[in-house]
Formats: sequence, structure tokens, C-alpha cells
Amino acid sequence: MSLSMPHSPQTDAGFSLIETVAAMGILAMAALPLMQVSSDSVRNTGYLETRLLARTVAENVMAQTLADPDLLEGGISTGENTQMGRRFIWVRTAGLGLQGDVQALEVTVRANNSEQVLARLVGLQAISGPLPLVVEATDEGEP
Repeated sequence: MSLSMPHSPQTDAGFSLIETVAAMGILAMAALPLMQVSSDSVRNTGYLETRLLARTVAENVMAQTLADPDLLEGGISTGENTQMGRRFIWVRTAGLGLQGDVQALEVTVRANNSEQVLARLVGLQAISGPLPLVVEATDEGEP
């Protein structure tokens, strides 16, 4: 009888180092477009948030203008407003108006350090005033 050592079966289970590196490379190449989409999404969200805040400034200026009972002089006026720590510059343009007529209003808003208009509102304001006195002419010679 001969004694022989038990033969252990050779297993090739698992991945080799080269296969693992190749798989990681393919995964990295597939992830690059996803990272670009994510980056674009973050940038677009920031831009939309800025536009929303500018729109809020424009609505506030327009509401204050419409709530003021005094006649607004025609022309251009500017101001500054802060929303969520961001400074915005607004420009209000008022058309000429007469008592009992309407006045055209426009409000534009831009970021403090930019010339790009982020929000624009246009509206009309009724100018109240005393109604004109209508005097009817009568012919005094009639009986």
C-alpha cells in the first residue's frame, strides 16, 4: 500500500486583480456622465432659487406701489431689497397718469452684482380722484 497525500481540489473562485481593475475602470467611465448631470442639476437649482427670490422682490415692490393711495409721479425710481441674505436691485418705472385714469407700472429686478434682469412685472394702477363735475348747459331763453 502506498501512502499518498490527499489531493486538494484547485478552485478558481473569485475575480483576478486584472478583472477587478477593468470592472472599476468601466464603472468610473459610466459614472462620469452621472456626475455631470448631478452638477448641472445643482447649478440649475441655484439659478432657479435666485430667480424665485427676485420674483418675490418684484411682487413686494409692486404690492407696495399699488397699496399706496398717493399718486405716484411718473418716472423711474430704484431701490434695494434683501431676500435670504441676497441683495437685489429693483427699478420701478411709472408712466404719466391723470386723476381718474390708469397709470402703467413696470418693476424689474436684478442681482446686486449683475446686469441681467431676473424678474419683470408689468401692471396698471387706477388713479382715483374726484369725479369731474358735469354741468349741463341750458338755454335760459326757453319757457
